[in-house]
Amino acid sequence: MTSNNEKVDMLLVYGECRRNSRNAARLYAERYPERYHPPHNYFVRIESSLRNSGELPARQGDNRRNQRQLIGQANEQDELQVLAYVQLNPRSSIRHLSNEIGISYKKVHKILKKNKLHPYRPDLVQKLVPGDYNRRLTFIAWFMIQLHDEPDFLRFICWTDESKFTNNGIINKQNNRYWADHNPYWTTDTNHQTVWETNVWCGLLDGRLLGPYFYDGTLTGRRYLKFLTDILPTYMDDIPLESRTNLFFQQDGAPAHNAIVVREYLQNKFGNRWMGTYGAVAWPPRSPDLTPLDFFLWGHLKNEVYSTPPLSIQDLKNKIVIACAELKKEQILAATQREVIRRFQSCMENDGQHFEQFIR
Repeated sequence: MTSNNEKVDMLLVYGECRRNSRNAARLYAERYPERYHPPHNYFVRIESSLRNSGELPARQGDNRRNQRQLIGQANEQDELQVLAYVQLNPRSSIRHLSNEIGISYKKVHKILKKNKLHPYRPDLVQKLVPGDYNRRLTFIAWFMIQLHDEPDFLRFICWTDESKFTNNGIINKQNNRYWADHNPYWTTDTNHQTVWETNVWCGLLDGRLLGPYFYDGTLTGRRYLKFLTDILPTYMDDIPLESRTNLFFQQDGAPAHNAIVVREYLQNKFGNRWMGTYGAVAWPPRSPDLTPLDFFLWGHLKNEVYSTPPLSIQDLKNKIVIACAELKKEQILAATQREVIRRFQSCMENDGQHFEQFIR
């Protein structure tokens, strides 16, 4: 940048050369070889600026440089404002943030991206109530003792659960693609006028899937008892004798599971080797994040079943049967052994509270 003293020297040289700008430029360069040498017309601008405004002009390029500096300062101020707002309001959308602080949506997005800030979606979890944390920790502590005393303990747990499947289930759009050089405006029909559904029971035991067993309507205590006495034993026919002898039955806190007739049957059948809300071992309520059927099986089956919309109730059931049959032993063992331990340990590390958001 040219200083004001240098501009005064230029003006003096310009006068010395009788206002001949070309001669002034040559003389100034000879007299001050170490300085910046502006073009000859700059000498004319100095005189003109003083006559018209009483101020010395900026060197050519200085205004642009100053403008860039001002823009840079403004950008820095915008960036600080965006980051400060996000720090105080981490759940704000980009559009809301843009409207609140008066910076364009595009610029806000650019600032967030530059600072490696990403929008994270919340995990939907079962709400826990006071007392649930301790129940979960108590159960896991008992479980860890069993696992220490019997390293094969997980092999003998029969995990069970029920789930509902409908024709309006979640369509997995990730499995549907149409490659083209233009938008084909492709649609997938869903039938919301006619709704049909089925309920499914499944069990997981030592790398095997038991079921699926289909039932319609509400599962009552009597219906569930009939299933336990008449249907479940048929699923055990192919289970090795060692697993049946050491079997530890698990169920969650569904109303039908807690019926007195069911609890009496399970107590007579399994003695102290069953888990439930009122079981010989108290299963912690509201804990689908600890159950392999909830955190693994149902999501896997529904992804497969809804990859293409079922056409009828029988088609829906057929898809479920096929998806169950295609499950590999290694997948089931991974969910019922390694993943169970990982989740139980994470639950303990988080004092019995929600933990899935930390293990994804």
